[in-house]
Amino acid sequence: MNKKIGRYDIADYLLIKDTGKYAFMGTGFNTLNEDVGAQVESKTYIPDKNESTAIKGYKTKFPYDLDLMYNDADDEEKAEIEAVQELYFIGRNHAVGVEAERYYVRTELFLPAVPNSTRYFKARKFKVAVEVTNSQGAGGETMTGAGNLNCVGDPVFGYFDIQEKEFHEGEYLETLGTLTVTSAAGSATGTTKITITEPLTSGNFYMYKTASSITPPSLNDDCSGYQVWNGSADITAVTGNKICIVEVDSSLKAKKAGIATVAAEA
Repeated sequence: MNKKIGRYDIADYLLIKDTGKYAFMGTGFNTLNEDVGAQVESKTYIPDKNESTAIKGYKTKFPYDLDLMYNDADDEEKAEIEAVQELYFIGRNHAVGVEAERYYVRTELFLPAVPNSTRYFKARKFKVAVEVTNSQGAGGETMTGAGNLNCVGDPVFGYFDIQEKEFHEGEYLETLGTLTVTSAAGSATGTTKITITEPLTSGNFYMYKTASSITPPSLNDDCSGYQVWNGSADITAVTGNKICIVEVDSSLKAKKAGIATVAAEA
């Protein structure tokens, strides 16, 4: 099924100099576009009547305009507008050279780096020279700002972790491991005994969920909604339902998973 890409399917992040962390470029930004800027070279060779054109490079920039906002408190509201403040102060302080350069990531939320992932998405990282062109506003109106993020060199291709707000170069190679799950009648009525073929990875532990229908998590999904299982105790469940066992790390991120049909003691 064809799907039109909305602006909300692209997420932008700016690396904040003082914190060394990426800030989401959302609140305050009215537009943030990509001007690819393909550079062409055309020549007409002796035997030809028409020109031949080749792409010789790119002069990419990302024009933006925003509503100026400020918050000096150390809270979530400030985090929402960190990118707005970062761009404003580059222009305000007349930063030049490397002081006006930042790293910027454009993330494509319609291209998961791992199938069905809701956390990792393909992305490009750019080194940009921030060109602040204006800061203006008429009487009684909100102050606005505008400028360009001008690319320095070539982009780096990789993926972005929207949960931790981290960029990683290259392809996402880790995959969700498989657990072979077997369900048999438990020792008490309404319980099932679960066995796992694969050994438990050191430092990890099991969690489970049971229902009439279950979709297993994707790699590194947050499994805080599951219940902890010690790997040996019988589990209360209904015969014919599904049970999903997930091996998680210390942060409750899914590393392996498996599903079985419940067989409970009658």
